[in-house]
Amino acid sequence: MASSVQLHAWGAQGHRLVALLATERLTPAARRNVEALLGPETLVDVSSWADRYLDGNYQTFFWHFLNIPPDATSYDRDRDCPRQPGVVKGERGDTWRDCAVDRILYNKERLADTKLDRADRAIALKFLVHFVGDLHQPFHALGVGHGGNDVPVSVFGSETCGNYPCNLHSVWDGSLIAHRALDDAHYLQVLNELIQKNDWASRPAGGPAEWAMQSHDLGNAALVPEHGIIDESYYRAQLPIVEQRLSLAGLRLAAILNEVLTQ
Repeated sequence: MASSVQLHAWGAQGHRLVALLATERLTPAARRNVEALLGPETLVDVSSWADRYLDGNYQTFFWHFLNIPPDATSYDRDRDCPRQPGVVKGERGDTWRDCAVDRILYNKERLADTKLDRADRAIALKFLVHFVGDLHQPFHALGVGHGGNDVPVSVFGSETCGNYPCNLHSVWDGSLIAHRALDDAHYLQVLNELIQKNDWASRPAGGPAEWAMQSHDLGNAALVPEHGIIDESYYRAQLPIVEQRLSLAGLRLAAILNEVLTQ
């Protein structure tokens, strides 16, 4: 991916919704730890921090996504998660690589390490909140057109989204959610109702490699050709996927935080 590629999976509202869902499901111990690490900010406040952190910290760019080939049937770390520059496979520096799967695990480990400085653990928490959301956006795991960034589309009759030409990645970042026309409180209610109706909270949380392949497969199913049309029919077909992924991201983020923030 080039530096012009968008990384704002779900846009600001989507990341806030993931954080809100997770916040509602924290154990008392996890809630105390989050407040101690972030206070006076909340998970919602920091949910897009990792995107802002990119300014001057380009080495974190590749942590937000991975490019799994469209015909892949499973995650392959050697193929899908690049080694850090200048690092040889198997060296000590190859413990962690530069993709969302590895960096979720890396920051989970750092958040759990109570010997680390509070500031370092807070940064790990901020990354986790964001990367779990990122990995549930289907086009953050599909290696087609740089995650759909190179797939121009028209969106509800317009070829321009804001100040830029519309592309498939931006459709999933924000256009589908924005078309729902709900504020955070009302959208949170919708997602909670879906979680209860579908019993999504009873699903095993799984791990980031599994989440990546789920996103990859959904991205493949949601592909349109270059200059394709994103209309009401596409919106109605894909909205249930958007809302399932937002919901599962919130549930899985809560599961991670409840697992490691126990003291």
